[in-house]
Amino acid sequence: MVIKPFYSDAELLQKIAAGDEHAFSLFYYKYNKTVFLFAYRILDDESHAEELMQEVMLKIWMLGDELYNINNLESYLRVMCRNRCYNKLRQLRREAGKNKKATAGWKDESNETEETILLNEAKGLYEKAIAKLPAQQREVYNLCQIQGLKYEEAAKQLNISVLTVQSYMKIALRSVRNTMRNHGGIAAILITLKLF
Repeated sequence: MVIKPFYSDAELLQKIAAGDEHAFSLFYYKYNKTVFLFAYRILDDESHAEELMQEVMLKIWMLGDELYNINNLESYLRVMCRNRCYNKLRQLRREAGKNKKATAGWKDESNETEETILLNEAKGLYEKAIAKLPAQQREVYNLCQIQGLKYEEAAKQLNISVLTVQSYMKIALRSVRNTMRNHGGIAAILITLKLF
């Protein structure tokens, strides 16, 4: 029995650039621990390292065609992670230096409540991004991305060619990514984790 080898980094990046979610899942499981550990060594905090790892993973998903320009993926991830870690450390220092009196009466609210608000905001943004698509692209996107039909099944249902479905999906994914990229931050991370 011949076992098919994993994709090379270059092949993974090409597939991710084309919007292949399975390739992104493979990439995520291959590199998430590496990025987390690198961030943890710098930040020395699990929750910050986890958040930073999610930001790096989201950035890779959102890069689209820019992924074709990455020659050394591990080096690219290390530099991206390091830069974000240093930015996070600067942010934490600024926050720690704020006047304590201004925050003395402030109470932490549940993280769950904040995450629910962010998730609802992210869902709204995601739905708006889909609503902006032209009718035919939106229909293809809904069939393939939301309902999970294969390109061949969607083509048969819409009475169009598989290549047309593939083309519409590529354009639709790029459009949705661009909308999410333009409204980045935690909401985009949550939507990637919960909806994609």
